[in-house]
Amino acid sequence: MRTQEGKGVEEATWPRPDSHPAATQHVREMAANLVLSRALTILGGACGMVVYRDAGGRWNSDGLGLPGQPDRLEELTPVFEALLEWSLYTEKPVVVGDLTKSPWSRHLMQGSDPPTGSVAATPIAQRGTIWGAIAVYRVDAVTESMEVMRQLTDVATEPLSALGSGRPEGVAPQA
Repeated sequence: MRTQEGKGVEEATWPRPDSHPAATQHVREMAANLVLSRALTILGGACGMVVYRDAGGRWNSDGLGLPGQPDRLEELTPVFEALLEWSLYTEKPVVVGDLTKSPWSRHLMQGSDPPTGSVAATPIAQRGTIWGAIAVYRVDAVTESMEVMRQLTDVATEPLSALGSGRPEGVAPQA
């Protein structure tokens, strides 16, 4: 708190959240990785990628593979990047239900045979504002792509306070 000159009145001058870009950047990075981890867990994913806008407006990306799962992160990076870009552009989720049957995936992988499995991507939104996107690879092909899109969208738009608690918003812990 400080005193305004000439007025003798104390005014609270708390630091604004954007006055510490390094702290804000760290929080956004943690939040993006938390959303990706949650999506991998809920969808039974093996690996995934997240892109997010930092406090300075720059785009960043990160990848994550779960232990004990096939690590296809590097191999699938072109597919992840294309789906993430499409998802951010359209502001909608997208699913490639079977990578082996997708000529588009084969093209993105420069003619290589895609691995068995599926990839889903969706924007990450908080309070109606899109600040990133996630893509998740599953080892199994998907027959119910609408269900996968619903689950992924639920995770990506769930309030971060609920994600941190490990339970959906509005669900109280049992006594």
